[in-house]
Amino acid sequence: MVGSAMLWSWLDALFMSAFFIRPNQQDLMPEIAVIAVFACSLPAIGFSLASKSRAEGLLANKRLLVGTAIAGTTGSLLLILSDLGGGWAALILGALSAGGFMGVYQLAWGATYAHDGIRSAAPFVAGGFACAVVVDTPLLLMIPQAQVVFFALLPLLSCAFLLTLRPELRTYRAPEDESRPRTHGVPSRLKRYGGVSLTLLGAVALIMIGFGYVQHLVSFSYVAGASQTGGIIIQLARGLSSVLMFAVIATSVRRAGLVCRVGLLAMIAGFMLMPFLFSTNLFWMSGAVLIAGYTALDLFLWVTFSQIAHAQSRQPLKTVALLRLIAVIGYIFGAVVGIALVGNGGRLNEFVSAETTVVGYLVVIATVLLLGAEDVWALFRTQAPTGVGICDEGGIDRRLQAVSETLALTAREQEIAALLAYGRTQPWIAEHLSISENTVSTHVRHIYQKANVHNRQEFIDLIVSPDQELSPESRE
Repeated sequence: MVGSAMLWSWLDALFMSAFFIRPNQQDLMPEIAVIAVFACSLPAIGFSLASKSRAEGLLANKRLLVGTAIAGTTGSLLLILSDLGGGWAALILGALSAGGFMGVYQLAWGATYAHDGIRSAAPFVAGGFACAVVVDTPLLLMIPQAQVVFFALLPLLSCAFLLTLRPELRTYRAPEDESRPRTHGVPSRLKRYGGVSLTLLGAVALIMIGFGYVQHLVSFSYVAGASQTGGIIIQLARGLSSVLMFAVIATSVRRAGLVCRVGLLAMIAGFMLMPFLFSTNLFWMSGAVLIAGYTALDLFLWVTFSQIAHAQSRQPLKTVALLRLIAVIGYIFGAVVGIALVGNGGRLNEFVSAETTVVGYLVVIATVLLLGAEDVWALFRTQAPTGVGICDEGGIDRRLQAVSETLALTAREQEIAALLAYGRTQPWIAEHLSISENTVSTHVRHIYQKANVHNRQEFIDLIVSPDQELSPESRE
């Protein structure tokens, strides 16, 4: 948590223009620096998608991790230099170095998040966001010169924590040797080999475009810059929401779905408030609600893709890399659109309110797609599938976990066992997990053998009956 918090604090510094000691509201340099760093992270992400095996080898290489961390710190110092007179040349070199660090370390920490799916991603991501607030707060009280130097050291600190992890916690799960039917077309390939749907990726892209647009409004444009107090309140809202999310998830990982749903609704509410609060001293209110919602969205994306990478994806690294690719491209596009449509400094477009409303509607559409995606929310296991007839879902989940631990089920067997307990058929499971029915039948046979049952009904009885003994020997 603390190690990944260093990465998120470093990203916060980018968005807060913390590497620019003397930012000028009418100067686009701080925002262009963010866009350039995001763009320069794409080569590392693209390499992971194009050559998975080589990328996994590089991510496991300590020298590479140390080298990219040094590049992150060097790039941060070059961004500071660009503000102190180094100009655009220093900014470009800084973006190249810092972008490489960002691309590599988001994939590296992604392996830790995806190690145990939702059970690792939910607390680690939420805890990382909360710890980032703890890191950011005292730094904001420092003099600017001390603040920028400390922020520049965060990549090295993140590296130090990452290298303390066991190797299996910072490497992606090896793909399972499963027979899969041939697929044709992009949607089918995405679903069968990456575990994601084209609808999910499209919704993520739309929401990240909205995020880029909003960041221009609340972090870099005159709209938010006119009120320094408002900007501080927006950052405070983000920090409080991070701590609250972690507090809720720490009590029960199962509540991650609820946290994400509330956050997505808050994001919509923030967009809907914006047109009414433009040109008023209360604009910060919509920005605070919106950024708090986007913090929950970050949690939702990492948890969703981590669970897919853990349980459904044939190539986990590519699943996480695909998330980062869509998120980065979406942010860059949204930020450029914000600069073009909103303007900067005191030269705001007179149609800003209407444009923000249109962007808000697009985000609402994307959010509805996410909220209505049964397959996505099934990953959180916050409720039983419709029509199954199981009411005590909390007890079922706890019972499933106990059975899985006692019977030493593999990760894939745990996924299939849960779906069996919720009444899903083997053809449905094969389609849902994007594997062949023969593979499902093999896993089901192994589950029944370990549980010493002969059919699905006996297995369900074992799960839903608290008085049943778990071990096969005692049940006999």
